Amino acid sequence: MNPNDPPYIPALGYNFLTALYDPVVALTTRERTFKQRLILQAEIRAGHVVLDVGCGTGTLAMWIKQACPEAIVTGLDGDDAVLERARRKAARAALDIQFDRGLSYALSYPQCTFDRVISSLFLHHLTHNSMTSASNRRRR
Repeated sequence: MNPNDPPYIPALGYNFLTALYDPVVALTTRERTFKQRLILQAEIRAGHVVLDVGCGTGTLAMWIKQACPEAIVTGLDGDDAVLERARRKAARAALDIQFDRGLSYALSYPQCTFDRVISSLFLHHLTHNSMTSASNRRRR
């Protein structure tokens, strides 16, 4: 991550709330319903390479892997604390998922790496400054 990047907005807005992320989302949204529909809409098949941008604690990435075990799934997030939670959750479920640290506007993957790119509960973390900063870096 670049020191000139705008401040990172953690899950639930504050680092101390990260431990509560999964229960809060479960209580305040219809998470299973909309994420399962998102997975169906993506039509992920065996052999697809899938990126979950802003993966948070890994719930969507895990459900993708469970729905299509033959898919190769990677989760991407800029928050080390949620990535550690995602790794622990996937390990407990015996799911082979790679979780990488990075930002959506500064991807380190080669072009055409993924067959599907999917995301949920993420866009509200972007700020005008982060998008402007990313746009300016691409022009250089």
